[in-house]
Amino acid sequence: MTNHTPKKTLWTFVLYIIILSATTLHAHQPGTSSLILKLSEGGLVSGEYHVSEVDYQTLSFQLEDRFKRTHDTPFVANLHGAEALAWMSLASDGNPVTFATTEIKRVQTEDGPDIIVPFSFDPAGGKEITVTFSSFFEFDPRHKVVGSLEREGDTKVGLISLDDSSWTVGLETPSALNQFLIFTWEGVWHIWIGIDHILFLIALLLPAVLKFTEGKYRPVDSFREGFFNVLKVVTAFTIAHSVTLSLAALQIVTLPSKWVESVIALSVVLAALNNIFPIVKDRAWMVAFGFGLIHGFGFANVLADLSLPTGTLAIALLSFNVGVEIGQLAIVMVFFPIAFYLRSHSLYQPIKLKFGSAVIALIATLWIVDRVFELEFMPF
Repeated sequence: MTNHTPKKTLWTFVLYIIILSATTLHAHQPGTSSLILKLSEGGLVSGEYHVSEVDYQTLSFQLEDRFKRTHDTPFVANLHGAEALAWMSLASDGNPVTFATTEIKRVQTEDGPDIIVPFSFDPAGGKEITVTFSSFFEFDPRHKVVGSLEREGDTKVGLISLDDSSWTVGLETPSALNQFLIFTWEGVWHIWIGIDHILFLIALLLPAVLKFTEGKYRPVDSFREGFFNVLKVVTAFTIAHSVTLSLAALQIVTLPSKWVESVIALSVVLAALNNIFPIVKDRAWMVAFGFGLIHGFGFANVLADLSLPTGTLAIALLSFNVGVEIGQLAIVMVFFPIAFYLRSHSLYQPIKLKFGSAVIALIATLWIVDRVFELEFMPF
């Protein structure tokens, strides 16, 4: 007969609710925005800059002298012309070009209001254009701008950030191979800079070199046993996030990004606490699968922001997921041999497993507070 302790029942209930939530519920959360460019047959480029209102408002206050805004007028109404994108500059084949903005739009989304700034420019027959964001990342170093250029049904993408505040993109039609390689690298990079995804994975891998017998953890007997523990965890996580990544990217199921990012942080907390107070002892793959469903929605936010056409989306979905798996396997290949080698050391369980998990749980708890209340005090 199975003994259902109150603690086990509680954990099962929490996991059940989180999995169900993935089937019931897009927009820009603070810290991310997108720049969508479209090349017309006549050679002109039309664009839209999409950003959460809270980020746009912050930039407006920080660049007050440049905007020359008055505090007693409505927010959107006091920005005109190039002032609406005062931090952006454009060049065609290295030569500066001017752009014209039209009326700013404010749209309500599940994550709160977004600002859309439409604009257009003439690349003057250039073969490539460069978009530069200046005086932008000093106010929010963590902000990421996802850029996309669409031409004749094909889409090129890029990332503008503190590390690289310019994005240069060719105006010629990209090959399928080129798109595949670009999105694969985006997937690798996304997992490597996704500290929450990495900590979740590490929290699941820490006990993979141990087995729970007679009420406590003991080292696994062989590399093979530990390897298959890791294989089950990674496979379950991969299947789960691949399913929801596809559903979200195809907009079959969508969730507000604020909820997704908060629940991802919660998943890290619970996975880490399970190492300290083991409830799920020998089926970590189930935890990886359950919470992997939520992590897939987090991965999908990158692709959803691009508004890709169907043909490009198919390539992007496949290659981005391949990139995520390559990035994930690279982490496993570094972490697992070290953990296996140290598994029998007297300090592995008290320091590596329990203290390490406590630190992970603390960081993730701060993430929850930061994301739920949009405080943005966490540096990563």
